[in-house]
Amino acid sequence: MKKPLHLIYITGLGDQRVKGQQRAVATWRLWGVESELFQVYWGDNEPWEPKFKRLLARIDKLVVEDKQVGLVAVSAGATAAINAYAARKDVLAGVVCIAGKINRPEAIGQRYRRDNPAFLTSAQDCQQALDTLGSADRQHILSRYALADEMVSKSDSRLPGARNRYVLSVGHFTTIAIQITLGAPGFIRFLRSLPIKIK
Repeated sequence: MKKPLHLIYITGLGDQRVKGQQRAVATWRLWGVESELFQVYWGDNEPWEPKFKRLLARIDKLVVEDKQVGLVAVSAGATAAINAYAARKDVLAGVVCIAGKINRPEAIGQRYRRDNPAFLTSAQDCQQALDTLGSADRQHILSRYALADEMVSKSDSRLPGARNRYVLSVGHFTTIAIQITLGAPGFIRFLRSLPIKIK
C-alpha cells in the first residue's frame, strides 16, 4: 500500500503573518495530500541551527508515523528545503522550490543579511548541501521560477540536474501566490510520480 503523502510548506522571508499562505496550503487536501506550514521566523534573532533542528525533527516524526514526506518551499525557504533534503534524502520523497533563492549567497543584499541572519547561514549551508546531491538526488527536485522576478534572479533558482521550469508569471510574490494555489496540482503530481523511498 502506498504511504500517504504529507507536504511541509516552508515559508520565505517576512513570515510573521502567514494567514494567506496557510489558507492556500490547506487547500492542497483537495488533491489528496496532507499538508502543513512550517513557519521559520527568519527575522527573529534565533540562529539557523535550532530552526533547522526543528524542521528535521518534524520530518523525522512524520516518517516514524509512516508518512511519505515532501517539501514545498518558497523564496528563502528553498535554502531550508535543500539543506533538509541533503540531510534526509534517504526518506524524503522530493522537494519543490518556488521562486527559490538557491544559489549565490554572496549576492544577498546587506539589508537582508542584517534583518535575517538565519537566512544568510542557511543560504551558505545550502551551497555545501548541494555538493552532496548526486544526479539521481537532483531529479527529485523541481524548481519553478518566473519569467521575470525582481527579487530572485532565474540563475539563483536554477539547479543543474534538477527539473527546472519557467512559469508564465512575472514578479516574485505574484509567482509564489499563483504557484501555491493554481500551480499546486502540478507539483503534487510531480511529487507523487517519484519512486517511494522506504526507510
